[in-house]
Amino acid sequence: MRPSLFFTTSLTLSSHLRHGVRVRAISSSSSLQATATRHGDGTIVIAPDDDSRHSASVILCHGLGDTAEGWVDPAQYLASQLPHVKFILPTAPTQPVTLNMGMAMPSWYDIIGLDSRSNEVCNGMDESMARILGLMEEEVGLDTNDETCKSSPVDYSRIVLAGFSQGGALALYTGMTQHRKNSQTGLGLGGIVVMSGYLPRSKQMAVAPGSENTPILHCHGKVDSVVPVQATELSKTRVASLVEEMGGNRDSYQVKTYSGLDHSVSMEELNDVATFLRRVIPPILDANSNEEVENVVDPAKMSVRQLRDAIQKAGLEEQAKGMFEKSEYIDLLSKYLKDAKQKK
Repeated sequence: MRPSLFFTTSLTLSSHLRHGVRVRAISSSSSLQATATRHGDGTIVIAPDDDSRHSASVILCHGLGDTAEGWVDPAQYLASQLPHVKFILPTAPTQPVTLNMGMAMPSWYDIIGLDSRSNEVCNGMDESMARILGLMEEEVGLDTNDETCKSSPVDYSRIVLAGFSQGGALALYTGMTQHRKNSQTGLGLGGIVVMSGYLPRSKQMAVAPGSENTPILHCHGKVDSVVPVQATELSKTRVASLVEEMGGNRDSYQVKTYSGLDHSVSMEELNDVATFLRRVIPPILDANSNEEVENVVDPAKMSVRQLRDAIQKAGLEEQAKGMFEKSEYIDLLSKYLKDAKQKK
């Protein structure tokens, strides 16, 4: 039986192997720009100007042959829609790609062939996953020696792992299979976003305990000439079956396809991504913005640290004095949010 193909055979052309993102009709207006900080390893961080607003993070991985620079504009657009989110854009190491006659380019792992059997190899993926896990550990405050991590730590449930093409494949596999540091518990991320990507190492995949209910958004162009749209259903079928075996909900894997879209990203898709992010990592609390009260995280789902931060931002510190139980923090913040909604 002939193995199913994840990639079009035209991928053998080096020009098709460079999966740089092309975003249709994205505005370059300065009103959409956010501060971008560039680090020596190629990582670009786009963070809220007011660090006190930071309550969630998105790690966004580019495609094969691209760099973090190729995703600055889309990330700044998303940041303008989600002012509480920090976007972290790492750059893959430059290494030879077998399928491209050994030519070196930024790549999260090697691609040796077009068939599903070759897709099980992915040499270099383990190292790239370790890199992404390291970024997450910085965000949750486990890497206290990192001087570039200056913002307040967030919980794993407030992190979304995203990526385009090969970066989307890395995001999907890492987010569903890996564990928290020094733990047997899965990452339990706020969500995963796959754009024009696919599931690598499908046969080897095992969903980590605690990640079976991770929300996944898989976006794909219907006329993708590099990663055929059929990859969405192949990926969803495999992941959903594993999730169901663990008692999770197969409907947590959502697929959206776009007519006329090739191997690129459209504004419609970016807006769908923004909507997904608002749902899975909504603002925790901004006492100065009534518009956000309806969409803040349920206090019962917050960690003690998040509850304390939210209480501080809401100016409820005096009322919280003498409280020690998590249930007391939840009751205080829930009452505040209820009153705020009634005043709208």
